[in-house]
Amino acid sequence: MYVVSRNMRVAKDLTESLLEDFNLPSAVNKAEGFIRREILINREAEDEDVIRMLIYWKDRESLKKWQGSKEHQQGHIDRHKQRKEAGREPVNRKALNMTIEDFDVVATLEAE
Repeated sequence: MYVVSRNMRVAKDLTESLLEDFNLPSAVNKAEGFIRREILINREAEDEDVIRMLIYWKDRESLKKWQGSKEHQQGHIDRHKQRKEAGREPVNRKALNMTIEDFDVVATLEAE
């Protein structure tokens, strides 16, 4: 299994808008090799929130295939269009202060 961690430090006033976007339907759930996506949030700081998106894939090749697909590119275009039609400003990627890390899963422990 392969996991992508997108780590974002965002201003408090941007958090809810991003969470709404992340919960909209996405074609990724039909992508070959996609397993699941989790959104985590830490609201402890006074001036910013930390959002972590974990995206689980069967393998790195599945992720690369998705990233190069027309559906992936169209999804970004559609999301931008939806924000504009709703009267919301497009999200400036620099405002996300995003870092991306990729991991191979080497061990998992589950409840008995």
